[in-house]
Amino acid sequence: MRSRKGWFMSFVTARSACLVLPLLLSSFLLADDTKPNFTGTWILDAAKSQMIRGGEAIQLAIQDDSGKIQVIKTMRLADGKDVTSKFECEANGSNCVYEDGDHKAQVSLWYNGPALVVLKTDGPDDDKVSQSELVLSPDQGTLEIDVTHIAPESKAETMVFTKKK
Repeated sequence: MRSRKGWFMSFVTARSACLVLPLLLSSFLLADDTKPNFTGTWILDAAKSQMIRGGEAIQLAIQDDSGKIQVIKTMRLADGKDVTSKFECEANGSNCVYEDGDHKAQVSLWYNGPALVVLKTDGPDDDKVSQSELVLSPDQGTLEIDVTHIAPESKAETMVFTKKK
């Protein structure tokens, strides 16, 4: 025959397991659902964006389906010249090469909830270190990128992109 204390501890332990196990399982299953898929071709909506420089048209081609995220950014400058930048990296915080136009830089990516954070270091003199946070709209038709310029420090930017159909 069990003592009252032994019975109570068994009851508490079993009840705790019944309550905690579903929470742990559901958080594990939902963890991958919180990571949005950014795949697509995205076109800058200059009217909805707040940028330091103007007159640029930007297109992002993003592939987010192989465990790595590949981004190719094509920027048409006011003088009509195109500048292409690209990287491919896992979102695990490791450093990857970023071909930033004529300059090589480093990027690292990680998720902060539903946002993808991209930290760029070793960039050109006018943008040595910056951090971008990419967030999809609930309907996944709009991509908002908030850019914080860390070194040299300057005004933050918000770029709004619409998904090309």
